[in-house]
Amino acid sequence: MPKRTPGTVPSQTGLRDSLGRGKQADWSTADPELLKDAIVSCAKVGGALRLGYSRDGGAYAIGVYGDGDPYAIYVPPSDDIDAKLVEIANAFSNLG
Repeated sequence: MPKRTPGTVPSQTGLRDSLGRGKQADWSTADPELLKDAIVSCAKVGGALRLGYSRDGGAYAIGVYGDGDPYAIYVPPSDDIDAKLVEIANAFSNLG
């Protein structure tokens, strides 16, 4: 078994390519206003968001705190990250 380095997936699995169809998650491509709206709507009700990437770096990882037990949402780069941010902002707006 090949030695794993944190943040990588052994190349034999091809997991990163199959999740995002060769695309990499990149927060710099998210719309800044939608990102701000998601953070603000969450913070207004005492919640928080943690932004990062999945362990293999192949998907967006959004930790959600404030609407029950903490959980993570994983969004593959083939999905629309801006649409997910709008969904999160709307969900927290409905809580307040």
